[in-house]
Amino acid sequence: MNFSELMKKSSESFTDFNGEDFVISGLAYDSRKVKPGFVFFAIKGLKDDGSRYIDDAFKNGASAVVVEANGDLKSDARLIATSNVRRAMSSMSGVFYGDPSSRIGLIGITGTNGKTTTASLTRSIFEYAGLPCGLIGTINYEYGSVKGGASLTTPDSVELNMLLAEMAESGMKYCAMEVSSIALVMERVYGLKFCTALFTNLTSEHLDFHGDMEEYYKAKKILFEGLAKDSCAISNTDDEYGRMILESTNAKRFFYSVENVSDLKPENVNISVTGINFDINFNGDKQRISSGLTGRFNVYNILASVSIALNNGIDLKTISEAVRNFGAVRGRFNRINLPNGAAAVVDYSHTSDSLRNAIEAARDLVELEKKNGRVITIFGCGGNKDRTKRPVMGRFAVKLSDHAIITSDNPRYEDPYLIIDEIVSGTNGNKNFEIIEDREQAIRKGIEISRNGDIVLICGKGHEDYQEVKGVKKHFDDIEMVSKYSELAAK
Repeated sequence: MNFSELMKKSSESFTDFNGEDFVISGLAYDSRKVKPGFVFFAIKGLKDDGSRYIDDAFKNGASAVVVEANGDLKSDARLIATSNVRRAMSSMSGVFYGDPSSRIGLIGITGTNGKTTTASLTRSIFEYAGLPCGLIGTINYEYGSVKGGASLTTPDSVELNMLLAEMAESGMKYCAMEVSSIALVMERVYGLKFCTALFTNLTSEHLDFHGDMEEYYKAKKILFEGLAKDSCAISNTDDEYGRMILESTNAKRFFYSVENVSDLKPENVNISVTGINFDINFNGDKQRISSGLTGRFNVYNILASVSIALNNGIDLKTISEAVRNFGAVRGRFNRINLPNGAAAVVDYSHTSDSLRNAIEAARDLVELEKKNGRVITIFGCGGNKDRTKRPVMGRFAVKLSDHAIITSDNPRYEDPYLIIDEIVSGTNGNKNFEIIEDREQAIRKGIEISRNGDIVLICGKGHEDYQEVKGVKKHFDDIEMVSKYSELAAK
């Protein structure tokens, strides 16, 4: 494809390009990845400005550079300006890779909590139904036998369109994708055609980026405002934002819930140590839904995935069978039995609401086992992220747990003890906690003090296999730590 053709087919407006037309060999927003014949997008990121690397891009062979309209274009004929470089990058990426979202049923899943499990379960249901489905999410991306790691919940538009094109060309009929609020604001999914979009819930998170809950809500709403009339918008009516977020969508609306009125509501819900069971009655078809997942929050995740499947023509019997065969996602409430009859549970819960949900789920399981067990919660808060949730998480931890161990998560560039101080500020004088900054030693202590019937709930990192301190990522895996110290749980 020639650059002139790409500009013409893009939905964005550009200044005149005064360089020579050329056949495009690739797109990049990182100058280090530029090769001869590439188009470089000088985007402004959260930490850096791509305009600083225009000369580097040219040295590496860029044939054109897209810049913001207020830049100086006289310095080089190969510069072209537009009002929004990020949006232009998304639009041009879609054109360059053959509009892949129109060749695959793209399912967007957004919300604060539950995105990863919902996306993974959705993919599993579609695959079970004989509909090849890719996955793009926090942990990884997958399609067919291809699997890769993820650095962002939602990739930037160049990688995203390239990945969707690969999925479409490999025979995928659908793709279940986690869509973050930051990705929506940063135009990463601009121009993509979603056949289905789902909202899980909204609680305090990313306020360091959005500023307040209203802006966070508006960011999530972008996904639904961009839906076409022939697509489907699905939402959770038990969440306070659940109905509002679909008010201005053009798509067909569908709601699920456990408590409030909705289109899909379970009956006879039973949550036990071994899993979840409930009945679904939809359009006269009644099926029992059984899952090895546990915890009330997973009832919502299952309902979300069931809603997506039903609205894409999969019958309830097939859905029921697929859910029954689905295993837990790594780092999402993974239970590991200890030698003394206690259990360690590793969970990604790193927001105030997800921490509360995880502790309440652990409390339910302890009470169901009737062994006078305790909930011992080990958690921390990430550095250089939303600080408002820290005291709230401290309050939930001491209020809902029998004992809490406050430790480090990913302190990044912050002093871990200052983060811990902010967590402790929310404990309101409670004394049922201790501080062990070293995360490995905190996990060791939790296992050591456990006894028959206890749950040692290890929160915050889940699937992550690193800890980031002062910009350096070192290998660290909560599940590995449990294995390392499990024998300390004396019988």
